[in-house]
Amino acid sequence: MTEIRLPWALYQQLIRDAQAEPDAEVCGLLAGTVDTCNAIYPIKNISPDPQYSFCMDPQAQLAAMNTMGAMKQTMLGIYHSHPTTGAMPSRRDILGATYPEVAYLIISLTVLEQPQVAAFVLVEDHFDQIALVVGRLTPA
Repeated sequence: MTEIRLPWALYQQLIRDAQAEPDAEVCGLLAGTVDTCNAIYPIKNISPDPQYSFCMDPQAQLAAMNTMGAMKQTMLGIYHSHPTTGAMPSRRDILGATYPEVAYLIISLTVLEQPQVAAFVLVEDHFDQIALVVGRLTPA
């Protein structure tokens, strides 16, 4: 995967969801076809330390994946926010990553009014940045 495409409306939804909980990492799944996201599945963060890490509620994650299957969608990515650090993977993010075939989006809230978003892909034991294409794409 060299890029992930996100319609403007879904990109704005990610930003709003992250800004609504500025003191905790929000997280969820991105779904769609090929490299274009057409759905976001917010998942509750059940981490005991939500300001610095995320752990998706396993039941909600399974429900989202089942819905994706029923909708003929593919999981394209995993997203989470960083309330106090930049849009770069942390060591904890690298250690917790398990899906090399999907994009990882990080939403930085270091400037709450102007969040920064970056996309990465897992390559062995590190992340490489990929293009995040945001536009007025028509969701499928």
